[in-house]
Amino acid sequence: MSVSESQRQQLQGIIEQLSISLEASQSLGGSDSDLADIESTLQLLNQKMTNLSNRKMLKFYEPEYGNDFRKILPCSPFSGYYNPIAPKLKIYSAGNKMIAEGKFGLIHQGPPDCVHGGIISGVYDQVLAYCGIANATPGYTANLQINYHKPTPLFKMLRFTCQVSKVEDRQIHIEGNCYCVDELLSTAQGLFIHYEKRDNR
Repeated sequence: MSVSESQRQQLQGIIEQLSISLEASQSLGGSDSDLADIESTLQLLNQKMTNLSNRKMLKFYEPEYGNDFRKILPCSPFSGYYNPIAPKLKIYSAGNKMIAEGKFGLIHQGPPDCVHGGIISGVYDQVLAYCGIANATPGYTANLQINYHKPTPLFKMLRFTCQVSKVEDRQIHIEGNCYCVDELLSTAQGLFIHYEKRDNR
């Protein structure tokens, strides 16, 4: 099913509202009647959405992404504009490096006031893969190692920086790090296997 620009904007608006709801749900409180009212409202909304499901209009992969790498996988849980749990990161290339900048909210919390380590791992996996694409060495993840040096804080601006360190035949080695201002929080080493289009002749 094709999607018009107005439908794309409406879908993105829906995702934004869902993201707000999910974030608010992590600190929700109220009376029995308040909570019951929210539950019944969500039940009605979910029924409407279920009736329109299985009509996916977005592509799995978007080849026309410019320098906005969030567009590549529209529904990625770690970078997609159309996934309500995806952190709102700005992801772009700068020279041979891939940069991701942004903040994480309560929906991404693990330890108190800190981002869950699994979320950080997933973001690294995504951003390192995008780094491979940006350097014309796209590949599938074969191995990913994360070293957590310090807890990753919620609600503070973070900066992930990744670059290809070595290419050997089909093996692509990509490294990354994450800083909060000048404080190193974590590092990553990823091994990706270069994929090529199959020859269908």
